[in-house]
Amino acid sequence: MKTSWRRWMILVAAVAWGAGDITAGLLDGLGLDSPVSREETKYTCTPLPPPTPPAQHSGSEGLPPLPLPVVPLRRTEKKNPPRPPVLIAKISTQRESDWATNPADADNLLKWMAQNLSVNFSSINLPQHQVPSDPRQVPVLYRTGHEAFSFPSEVRQNLRAYLLGGGTIVFEACCGRRAFAESALKEMRELVPERPPYRLMLDHPLFHSFFDVKKISYRPWALKAGAENGEPSVIGIDIGCRTAVFFFRWDVSCGWDALADSERHHCLGYEVETANQMGANLMAYVTAERSAALPLSKALDFVDATKGKSGKFIIAQATYGGMWKTRDAGLSMLLNSFHEQTKTPVRFAREEVALDSPRLFEVPFVYMTGHQDFELTTAERANLRQFLLRGGILFGEACCGRDAFDRSFRREMATVLTGQKLERLPETHPLYQFPNQVGGVQPRPALARKLNADGRIPPVLYGATIDGNLGVIYSPQGLCCGWELAQCPYCSGVSSQDALALGVNILSCVMLQ
Repeated sequence: MKTSWRRWMILVAAVAWGAGDITAGLLDGLGLDSPVSREETKYTCTPLPPPTPPAQHSGSEGLPPLPLPVVPLRRTEKKNPPRPPVLIAKISTQRESDWATNPADADNLLKWMAQNLSVNFSSINLPQHQVPSDPRQVPVLYRTGHEAFSFPSEVRQNLRAYLLGGGTIVFEACCGRRAFAESALKEMRELVPERPPYRLMLDHPLFHSFFDVKKISYRPWALKAGAENGEPSVIGIDIGCRTAVFFFRWDVSCGWDALADSERHHCLGYEVETANQMGANLMAYVTAERSAALPLSKALDFVDATKGKSGKFIIAQATYGGMWKTRDAGLSMLLNSFHEQTKTPVRFAREEVALDSPRLFEVPFVYMTGHQDFELTTAERANLRQFLLRGGILFGEACCGRDAFDRSFRREMATVLTGQKLERLPETHPLYQFPNQVGGVQPRPALARKLNADGRIPPVLYGATIDGNLGVIYSPQGLCCGWELAQCPYCSGVSSQDALALGVNILSCVMLQ
């Protein structure tokens, strides 16, 4: 039976709210307690030692060494080509058995990419006490192994600075080993405690940034341990819209090394083709996101110097049991743009408010966004329904145009509004007319590919009318990446200029109602 989205979100919520042991949540159903996993230490991917060389012949039977004169390199001979830029640094420790179970895995992935994608990168081994805090030195840090591990505190500090600066860390349980899997997830939580890890869904760029991985295939021993073909099982942590930490619970390195299963090697991992395609997609995602990791808006923020709330128009961001926090500075950038364009003499305040909180009724306008599937609680639905019936306005946006959030938001609104569905706003709707005339928008490249569009497209907003006014406004296409002036290459959204124009119109519509 396939893992349902409800089960997935229960697991995510349990981790997000700190309920119980984290490994009993995200790693639940991923084979840690299977009979196959309990026998894992009997098998290894470590190669056998080379055979003992034959006994030396006696001196009388031997041949004298041949004279091999040293030939100096002539100026006309070709020198070795320069080393390709480093893409991956493999984190090493003093014990090679701890991190070098597949010593050439990263190199082999990059060689496969060179042959199939015509791109050339290299990898290095980097002792953990030398990991950089600046990601410009190396885009990807890679930690793999069989055994449990723990980073020293000073290494964690560098790794955290590296992540916040735009770097990417990849963890991989070689052969699917349980001890490594459990400790990797714990280290993820130590590195980014403010962001809950979650299982990546099939709409994540990891599965389609270069190859469209429609068929996720696992090795026989992984299937025996509990993996299911077609089901994603990679765990990530997002910083902003970017997934900055990836954890492969099922092995990919044996696939990069093209190691076959044998009596000696029972690998709980992906088939070779899936491992290579996901590895290439991962590197494509990382390299494309490098320049988008620190958008211009990080240097800007909307600041209302007055501390009191009297006379302010409060915009609250909804918090709920899912992944509600994506772009941190998007609303601030939108408010800046609104203030500069309209010169409206209204002071703004930003707050975060839970959907089931009585404080919801203290704000007129709530913004709700996310990437992933989610399911509201009974209390959240009832509170939100009363908020809307009393004249409050909800603006929802599928950050990066993610399908998972889109499905969940539409379903939840149908429940909150007792069957009323969101309807697409006609192109003549006043929301598209004031203060900006928005007759068309420029899709970002990812959205253009998704829609097979060439050039500008009609704007797409949905709404639900309550007592004659728009109570719910919804964009299934990403806007907040545009508000932040972020490049965000895998965002299925619209350009920054058009996203800000739509956002300003939405705020104007809200204030005029």
